[in-house]
Amino acid sequence: MDIKKHILPAIIMVLLAGLIVSCEDLLHTEPTTAASSERIIESAEGMDAVLTSTYDRLRSEYLYRYWIPGGAAVLADNSELHPINSGRFDGQAENAFGSHFSSGLWSTAYRLINEANIIIDGADQTETTQAHRDRLKGEAHFMRAMAYQEMLRVYSYEPNHPKHSDWSEGVIMRTEPTLGLSRADRRPRGTVLEGYQLIESDYLAAISLLDGNDRGSVYFAGKAAAHAGLARLYLYWERWDDALNHAGQALSNAQGQLVDYGEYDNIFDMLPNPESIFELSFDVFHGSSSSMNAVTHPPPGWFDALPSAELLALYDEEDLRNKLFAVHDDGYPYILKYTGTVGSNTDHLPVFRVAEMILIQAEAHYEMNNEAAAIEALETLRSHRGLDAYAQAPSGAALLDEILDERSRELAFEGHRWFDLKRRAMDVPKPAVNLNPPVPYDDVRILAPLSSTQVENNEYLNQNPGY
Repeated sequence: MDIKKHILPAIIMVLLAGLIVSCEDLLHTEPTTAASSERIIESAEGMDAVLTSTYDRLRSEYLYRYWIPGGAAVLADNSELHPINSGRFDGQAENAFGSHFSSGLWSTAYRLINEANIIIDGADQTETTQAHRDRLKGEAHFMRAMAYQEMLRVYSYEPNHPKHSDWSEGVIMRTEPTLGLSRADRRPRGTVLEGYQLIESDYLAAISLLDGNDRGSVYFAGKAAAHAGLARLYLYWERWDDALNHAGQALSNAQGQLVDYGEYDNIFDMLPNPESIFELSFDVFHGSSSSMNAVTHPPPGWFDALPSAELLALYDEEDLRNKLFAVHDDGYPYILKYTGTVGSNTDHLPVFRVAEMILIQAEAHYEMNNEAAAIEALETLRSHRGLDAYAQAPSGAALLDEILDERSRELAFEGHRWFDLKRRAMDVPKPAVNLNPPVPYDDVRILAPLSSTQVENNEYLNQNPGY
């Protein structure tokens, strides 16, 4: 068989599967791939193309192009809206009933998952070297873990959340490829714990398969990135010792390192970010008016999401992270983490950074009753941001507050604030400027609703409570 002659049409069918899915009512809640799967699986080029598509899914506006990093700021108190804006975040800024992360996150994540499943299921049949097969599977396990991790952050409670005992549903669990309508089926949601266990096993598989076998670039999944994903997972799972361990492993294996802000004006303008463990690489073909640059910057950007007064008040005067903010001619501030470094409306986006791992270590040490180590971790980060050691180090609940404040300062507009408050079962404060009340930790609005179309087309799929 002349496989290569058929590769391109088959690959195109895979990459266009996302367009097909929107036309099939059955598949609004299911992943699809309409393709000649055997030809793709046998071809190294075909499998590389499917893997590339998973990265493109993660770069989608519904995931990391802007909804994850932007939505997590607007839904909480790190961001307020410019009085003149595009309207895309209006409901989220007020936490209006039903306004949450875009419902496109669900369908985009499942398309990614299905492509990862194609690779995991079929790579052993691919005509290539064993090292290449292992790398294909390792990166696919990582990408599947990322997709499930984001969905569980958005649609479900964490395993130790006080509301978990009332509502423990996670998301639909799929670990085998769905290749066309005839193989699609309707399923109920799995449990949160099943989701977390799958993510854990995927990251562990990625670590094993990519150890000494990755691409040597922060733009692709590697061993350090998988350790970082596990560290974040265990943080949410409140498995503190495991979080501490894998944060340390991520730091030990990372190409990036903690940078002294006194030596650079803006590390987010550097390609790659010198603190990146895993970074999504965007180019002009991925640039879009639906990007973090567009939604955070003055015209010609949309200038939607501003840093809130509450966020800016967290920085001491001597904090060098103040360099990451500017003020427009109209008097409103904006953040400089996304400045169009690659091109118009286009920036790379760090998903896991060295600083996050240090903050995970600080929180894990705190929860393991080692306040001295928690403070040491905080002061390591602070010393690279132009700040002196604490004159009087916080303790007890005040130390936890400081850890969360430091996460706000360091990880602003990187996709964390809403989820940090959610996982800690804390009421979500809102910027004072709009007079919106806090969102109670047990409010139905803490979880995103599934779209009504998804629920209507799958009788086994339960809507989140209250919607």
